Amino acid sequence: MKLPRYDWPELERVARDVVTECMSELPDEIRPAAEKVPCLFKRYHPNAPHIDPEAMYMLGEYIAYGDDSGSVDESGVIAIYMGAIAWYCEDEGLDYEDEIRKTYLHELGHHFGWDEEEVEERGL
Repeated sequence: MKLPRYDWPELERVARDVVTECMSELPDEIRPAAEKVPCLFKRYHPNAPHIDPEAMYMLGEYIAYGDDSGSVDESGVIAIYMGAIAWYCEDEGLDYEDEIRKTYLHELGHHFGWDEEEVEERGL
C-alpha cells in the first residue's frame, strides 16, 4: 500500500493548534480534567499498515492506563493519527482542522468514560 506524502511538521503544527484552541473552549467544569490528558500526535496507528491494514483508517484513540472503571481521574492518553485524518479528509473533501477537532473531542469523551453510543449522543 502506497501512502500519500504529507508535510508532517505542518500537519502536526495545525493539529496542536486545533487541540489547544479546542481545549481552551471547553466548559470550565471539564477543562481542568481535560488539560491533564496528554495528546500524542502520530502519523498513523502503530499497527498500520503491515500488522493490521484496518488500522490505517483509525483517526484517533484513547488509551487508558488505569482500571476500567471509567473514572475521570484514571490516567490515559489521546492519540491523534494525523496521516489517517489527512487521508480521510482528502478522500471525503473534508476540512483537516474540523476533523482534528472532532477526533480530539471524541477521544476526550472516552476519557470521561463515555462509550461509543454516549459519545455519539453528545455529537462527538
